[in-house]
Amino acid sequence: MSASEYNRIRRILFCTIHDPAKGFNCAFEYLDGYKRTLGVHGYTGLKAELNFYQKHGREFGLTVAGDMGEHADFAGSYGSQLARFDVTTNINFKQFQDYEPYMGSGPRYKIALLDQGNFEVIDVLDLAFPRCSCGGYLIPSVILLGQNYNRHGESTWTNDQLLVDVCTGCHEYFERNRFTHHGLLSPQEYFDGFDSQEEYDLAIQATEQHLVDAYKYFRREHSDYLMAVGQHDYIVTEPDGGGYWAINLSFVNQAVAQDMPDEIECSHEI
Repeated sequence: MSASEYNRIRRILFCTIHDPAKGFNCAFEYLDGYKRTLGVHGYTGLKAELNFYQKHGREFGLTVAGDMGEHADFAGSYGSQLARFDVTTNINFKQFQDYEPYMGSGPRYKIALLDQGNFEVIDVLDLAFPRCSCGGYLIPSVILLGQNYNRHGESTWTNDQLLVDVCTGCHEYFERNRFTHHGLLSPQEYFDGFDSQEEYDLAIQATEQHLVDAYKYFRREHSDYLMAVGQHDYIVTEPDGGGYWAINLSFVNQAVAQDMPDEIECSHEI
């Protein structure tokens, strides 16, 4: 399943909920129909979102976060404070209790942990991350790499993605996992697909959407703590083309944006 397909299904489900002629019952039926397409993680994640919205929408004043602008599943309030909510069934609660709370700035960022068996809320938690040895927070991020090529220089029509922890203190990154997908282009490759100057504004908007789609897809499939999406770029600093390679964090969740570096210098091969 592609990132864009996951987000298309999510939009259909929440549009169904808000249709007076259909509502939650119809949305859950649609969700079951998409079960094979979504896979285990995607299906469970969306079922948790629907249950949380149905059971706690009024309590927390929830509104559904759209594809652009909002970087969480829902906006609402917790107590007397504005809050953003991400819904999950897939965090190690015992491990999470050892993480240190990260408060950030702006609205509070909450994680609603639901039981995977009955989809009841176990707890509503403050955002938290493990610490780096330098004292900074380790923020999970995914890097969308360029196309892969075989030894003959021919494209394999696949791209790798790196799941990394980015430290807010020393600005180092630590690789956690590597994935390979068909059709999940790097942001630059996606942007370059719009080849006329007249399409520039459309290309910018579409590339931003591509980043958000990748963010929501990887949150459901691989890391509920994910906070940023980046790409591997060559930064030109000299008239003769000299420069350096860096990870450019193109999309960062507003909850952690104030402490994340814009880029991290790295090697040509990552």
